[in-house]
Amino acid sequence: MSEVITINLPDFGEFDDVEVIEICVKENQKVDSEEPILVLETDKAAMEIPSSIDGVIKKVLLNIGDKVKVGVPFLEIEVDQSISNKAQDEVIKEKEEIIQKEAPAIEDLPSAVDDAADVMSNYGKENLNFNKVKKDSVHSGPATRKLAREFGIDLTNVHGSGPKGRILKEDLHDYVKNILNNKSQNFNIPKRPDIDFSKWGNITTKELSKFEKTALNNLHSSWISIPHVTQHDEADITNLLKLREKIFKKNKVKVSPLAYIVKSTAETLKDFPEMNSSLSAQMDSLIYKDYFNIGIAVDTDNGLIVPNIKEADNKTILEISSEINELASLAKKRRLSNDHLTGTTFTISSLGGVGGKFFTPIINPPEVGILGLSKTYDAVKIEKMKLQTKKQLPLSLSYDHRVINGVYALKFLTKLMQYLDDVKFLESSFE
Repeated sequence: MSEVITINLPDFGEFDDVEVIEICVKENQKVDSEEPILVLETDKAAMEIPSSIDGVIKKVLLNIGDKVKVGVPFLEIEVDQSISNKAQDEVIKEKEEIIQKEAPAIEDLPSAVDDAADVMSNYGKENLNFNKVKKDSVHSGPATRKLAREFGIDLTNVHGSGPKGRILKEDLHDYVKNILNNKSQNFNIPKRPDIDFSKWGNITTKELSKFEKTALNNLHSSWISIPHVTQHDEADITNLLKLREKIFKKNKVKVSPLAYIVKSTAETLKDFPEMNSSLSAQMDSLIYKDYFNIGIAVDTDNGLIVPNIKEADNKTILEISSEINELASLAKKRRLSNDHLTGTTFTISSLGGVGGKFFTPIINPPEVGILGLSKTYDAVKIEKMKLQTKKQLPLSLSYDHRVINGVYALKFLTKLMQYLDDVKFLESSFE
């Protein structure tokens, strides 16, 4: 005996409002558990939403272009009676969890209003000149949203300390205090005028995707809020490339040089913990991380996406190389999960396949450093009174000068270059 049941969208991470960009099944199609049904586009990438149960598709309740949230019905599926009872129990449990997570916190609104009013009277409402609050882009209770509207605070600019990033009244207080403490750094960048370029000739306008808009805002925010300093140097990777050739001849395994660099970077971060830290939202403490998740910038048709290799320090170079290939493939197919994109502690951006010598990579907050790689080139050097050809890899390390000073950054790069030239370390890390 069979029954048609309705399945709701599961929790897909920190994202509050996403778009349906692909439907992978048709009506009356048989599907297995974990088989993809929809593809959703978040601010960071695309992710598949699978079926949670075996059965026959009766109806997909969403259309391409729909904006959806966690918990909305998305699938009607015909299943065996014995299976459907179990599935319904799971759905009910899931709904209860969603309700508990999304229920607004009980807040002391009068106290919050009074405190905020005191701050505003001393500082002036004009100094908190932000855009209108985007209701569906953040997690917060009605009272918090009302308070933010009263004082013109854009909640998308506020760091939430509650569960799943929920913004609390205390976060609003801290936000205003930070502005007061840093009012001398308020740049008040004037808005660019809207120019009619068609006056001078034909133009074509292309609207940016949600992903591109998010990337634009993130890069802009990072550049104006973080004092970037970039340290340049060159690593001698002659021995590294010789070892790579040796391993290929022996094992017939082609390993990307990037895998060696990821492993060496993870080891270097152990020696320089500040480079693996984050500055607290209140900018009064450093948060040190005892895990080393290395982000890899991947160029796709939709722009740069930065998945990360979890616990790179505990993986062999061979494992890292395999994971790099897998992540790059998933990124280009728009099949990365939320887990792939979150938890990064340090990022590597490689332009080696394109060219160039040096550049200034932009930091991905809340990280405090990012390493840029340019194209390897041949350099002639004198060693032991003989001319030697060396393979030089240009390195560009951008760092947050609020956390990292120049001497510390230079020592970090020096140590990294030592690892990249240490054949014994690289060999021992291969398998």
